Amino acid sequence: MDWSEILKIVLAVMAGFGGVSGIIILVIKFSSNFIAKRLQEKYSLKLNKELEKYKSGLENKTYISKTKFDVEFEIYRELSKAVSNVVRDSSLMISIFATVPADIEERKQHDIKLYNSTTDSLIKAQNILHSNIPFVSSMIVEKYEEILNLCTLQCRAFARRWNLSFRGSYEEKSILDDKDYERTKEINKKFKQINETVRSYLSNLDVVN
Repeated sequence: MDWSEILKIVLAVMAGFGGVSGIIILVIKFSSNFIAKRLQEKYSLKLNKELEKYKSGLENKTYISKTKFDVEFEIYRELSKAVSNVVRDSSLMISIFATVPADIEERKQHDIKLYNSTTDSLIKAQNILHSNIPFVSSMIVEKYEEILNLCTLQCRAFARRWNLSFRGSYEEKSILDDKDYERTKEINKKFKQINETVRSYLSNLDVVN
């Protein structure tokens, strides 16, 4: 077959589709169909992803009654407030930036006030936590207990200044170890973490009527 015959065939095809304009229309139609198909596939893929994301969110939700939610919310709010007071008091008791009275007698009274405030808030927080253990996630209970145990260690470290078995002046017995100050940082860090945990837990609760 020579080029003249090939040209005749091409011209015949073009004529069958209406000449050059027919070919252009055919190309446009093919292209638009192809683009439409690609857009449809892309949209379907996006829709499926959104659907899976939505289903995953539903599966991660915990559905409870409004009454149960109100009870749990009040427990966590009470716990958070009580533990926050302990963290605050223990951080003031053993503080990296704290200043103490120069007069020794004033300092003793100052120390007693800090210690009593911390132990009082610690006992209150422990009572609230232990009385609500059946209604709180075991994982969250453990995290709160970690914080309260660290605060207890802080009280013991601070109380060494009143230990009669230790020799030395009040100032000497009041000197704390670096680990005691590091423990203050750890307490605050753990408190921030448990707040995030509780916030995440409550956000995954969905109230049903």
